[in-house]
Amino acid sequence: MNSKYKKIIVTSGPTREWIDPVRYISNASSGKMGFHIAKAFISHNIDVVYIHGNTLEKYAYVDRAKKIISVETTIQLRDAVLEEMEEDTLLVMAAAPADFRPIMTAEHKIKKDNREGAKKGLLLELEENPDILQQVSAFVKEKGWKNAVRIGFAAETRDLEKYAKEKLEKKGIDWIIGNYVSQTEGFGEKDSSVRIYNRSGVVKEIGPSSKETIAKELVQFLMSL
Repeated sequence: MNSKYKKIIVTSGPTREWIDPVRYISNASSGKMGFHIAKAFISHNIDVVYIHGNTLEKYAYVDRAKKIISVETTIQLRDAVLEEMEEDTLLVMAAAPADFRPIMTAEHKIKKDNREGAKKGLLLELEENPDILQQVSAFVKEKGWKNAVRIGFAAETRDLEKYAKEKLEKKGIDWIIGNYVSQTEGFGEKDSSVRIYNRSGVVKEIGPSSKETIAKELVQFLMSL
């Protein structure tokens, strides 16, 4: 299939923000959706750069990808995406970056205070991570690129359409893929369903189906835009 893009960037999986050398903040994303999206684009003979966080091992390598970049933190993910962005690029932000990080990371493992009468618990002070798509959109605008398209994802537990539309405006993107997530829905190996939004509302629904099938249909839709 012919494409107006010379490069597709697909991000995948969760990031980690370390509390101490053995504990971190992350989420339940496996990287499966991003992995299958990257594979689906490659099947159309398009150059794909695959940037992944801490995916399950089987989703860390995409055969025939032009480049595979492994990152750990949200800031590393942002920097990798900005490094790869250029004109005539489609960015699909399927990764699940951590929204917050500890203000301070302990040099050594934080130990329990087992003294008699000691107050139990641990108070963590967090700060917001950068909004990657928002910063990429500002970068694209600064460069004056007309064909550097950004696709976002909105994984929500409630009010999906409301939050999806808010993210469209805040992040400066034209399309967002929304889905509901919980401990029993959306993450990992489970089947899922997605809704594709623009500023007018739902444009297309895919699923419920396997993430591999959803990825193929999603890529067909994006290639037809």
